[in-house]
Amino acid sequence: MKKIFLGLLTLGITMHSYGQDTFFKVKIKKETVPTTIIESIDNDYGNLEVIEFYALPIEYIEEDVYINDDIESEEDYETFQVKFKGEQGSLVVTYNKEGEELSTVEHLKNVAPNIEVREAVAKSFPGWTLKKDYYKMIHFANKKSKERYKLILKKGDDEKVVFMDEKGEILKVHKKININL
Repeated sequence: MKKIFLGLLTLGITMHSYGQDTFFKVKIKKETVPTTIIESIDNDYGNLEVIEFYALPIEYIEEDVYINDDIESEEDYETFQVKFKGEQGSLVVTYNKEGEELSTVEHLKNVAPNIEVREAVAKSFPGWTLKKDYYKMIHFANKKSKERYKLILKKGDDEKVVFMDEKGEILKVHKKININL
């Protein structure tokens, strides 16, 4: 019974996330991406591998974001997203039609946390060791970047997932639960 319930739950979540993904972005071929964006990619991220290109039905007007539901062809898109892959993780960059970066989201694995984070972990979780770490940096054009760490700490058989900002402030803590079915 548990397996059936978990199977249905997984199917429901998968269908829900797929539906959202196709509504907010459309996968496109490199040939349909404006040349200004391709030039920006070559100048700024030439060392990374491009995985996918997306067209987004959104417009940025004076720092506000609007969903444009009047898009009839690929020429109507104003905003594009490019997903890159690197050695330590992935990068998603959002561009406008002119090739200007609007935002970046960087996901890295196994990157040593900065000294503030390491000191905060040692102080707040004595005796716990770092098992895995993930780094996420979000940057919007002309705004301050936000850095977040997801740390998996281990002490004996217990594990905790700790979310911290770049200053070492704890944002969230929860116990990691391993389910064996």
